[in-house]
Amino acid sequence: MSIPVDYCLHSGHVLNVFTQEFEEKTVWIKEDRVVFVGPSEQYVAKDKIDCSGRYLVPGLIDAHLHIESSLLTPSEFGRLSLKQGVTRIFADPHEIASVAGVSGIQYMLDSAKKTPLHIHYMLPSSVPATNFEHAGATLDAEALKPFYQHQEVAGLAEVMDYPAVANHDEDMLQKISDAQKAWKHVDGHGAGLGPAELAVYRAYGIDTDHEATSVKEALDRISAGMNIFIREGTVERDESALLPAVNAANQNHFSFATDDKSAKDIQEEGSINFNVALAIQEGLQPELAYTMASLNAAKAHHLQNVGAIAPGFVADLLILDNPEQVSVVKTMVSGQFFEDKKEEVLWLPGQQINLSFSEGDLSLPLDASKPAHVIEIEPHHITTKHSIEQVPVDENGQFAPNEEFAKVAVVERYHDLGHGVGIIKGLHLKQGAIASTIAHDSHNVIVAGQNDQDMALAVQTLKEVGGGQVVVDNGLVTILPLAIGGLMSDKSYEELISEQNLLNTAFSKISDLAFDPFLTLSFMALPVIPSLKITDQGLFDVEKFEFIHIQD
Repeated sequence: MSIPVDYCLHSGHVLNVFTQEFEEKTVWIKEDRVVFVGPSEQYVAKDKIDCSGRYLVPGLIDAHLHIESSLLTPSEFGRLSLKQGVTRIFADPHEIASVAGVSGIQYMLDSAKKTPLHIHYMLPSSVPATNFEHAGATLDAEALKPFYQHQEVAGLAEVMDYPAVANHDEDMLQKISDAQKAWKHVDGHGAGLGPAELAVYRAYGIDTDHEATSVKEALDRISAGMNIFIREGTVERDESALLPAVNAANQNHFSFATDDKSAKDIQEEGSINFNVALAIQEGLQPELAYTMASLNAAKAHHLQNVGAIAPGFVADLLILDNPEQVSVVKTMVSGQFFEDKKEEVLWLPGQQINLSFSEGDLSLPLDASKPAHVIEIEPHHITTKHSIEQVPVDENGQFAPNEEFAKVAVVERYHDLGHGVGIIKGLHLKQGAIASTIAHDSHNVIVAGQNDQDMALAVQTLKEVGGGQVVVDNGLVTILPLAIGGLMSDKSYEELISEQNLLNTAFSKISDLAFDPFLTLSFMALPVIPSLKITDQGLFDVEKFEFIHIQD
């Protein structure tokens, strides 16, 4: 008796992630599942596809990311990602939740229905990230708990407030407990944590981390029984440093993540397909690299029947021309080949920027005889150095920016509660200013510049357009509007990238910086990542976990 199926993919080299081998096999698919792999006279397919000379691998999985960092809505992010061979992601909607609270999370759930990309959401664990900044919302355990009823919600996202866990904060422990009682799991965020602190996380069931930046940190996490998401994004590029930690004994604990990657970089460089290609380039066997990008990620997130081309598994797979270059010919998701088409972009109402700000608010008087605390950018990292240096001071006793040192400010944008002003090193600004409503994690307005006039104009421009990113060069404004909460564009990814190119061109006229200025600047306001940051309340020493004066 013959059994009808939808697809027969024959004559291709199929990756068996369980044996780490490519085998010439036939893949039979019915509806959203693989039903058999191998020769058979039992199945009759509606469509037969000759894959001669090509390779079939499971769909790629991004184990941790923030969709908002692409500046795209989930539906447009899906279009772009599926073209790169990414069929499943685990997204933390922390950014929009910090702006719009539970309505922001619901927005992301609704928008995810507009794309065939499998989007699993991990509920944001820390909104706000700390009490040292003002966010647009506060989400306690009670606010998050109802979302576990949604099938798309996979757990609790990156627990970044280690002190809350270590000090047995009631609300934080309730969030962790609620996730586990709903049979969901909890992601970690162990930036700077050693074995003793990791043990505290593990005691509460936290079993993943994407913050390892060295072999030692990776092995510490493996020893604690954690799964490692090797991160390679726009700013944070840890993959080359971490790959030497991967070996035959521990490889099942490693998978890949982008965390924060711009739409432009995804289009031009790739997403998880880039992580895989880089791993192969650095000497990892292709079979292992693809297994890390599929089965390992699925297991780390406690998924069943995902991440393999095998009977009973979800039919997410890629047809490749060249497995070493990850050249995607076709992407199949849930048993259907992806066909690119623009989807409706949903609107998020009620998001306005509420602030008062002028040139006078940027006053920064200094004692020329004393050094100042300076935020020093570390290229391609979200961490900073805490520098103490002599900085230029003018005849009026005011900080005088130059190409080495720029002024930076964070302006609270929800309730007009004020601003903090400091000094930043490493933006290479020769003139002008840049500003953004993307400032992790509370997403107030962050602005940096060489003169107060351009900085104030940049902030005012963002207020008028409802959020975005802006370059101001001696009064000349170039703006990339982000109409969805000041974080995401309401346009297609093609239109967004075109606007990004114009913005980058404008920035190149005021700086020779060789890495993404806006994504880098956005992390200067994140007070849970070492060493020195700035929030709307002032200069924050992450090591001491307290505010400091710019001069002692």
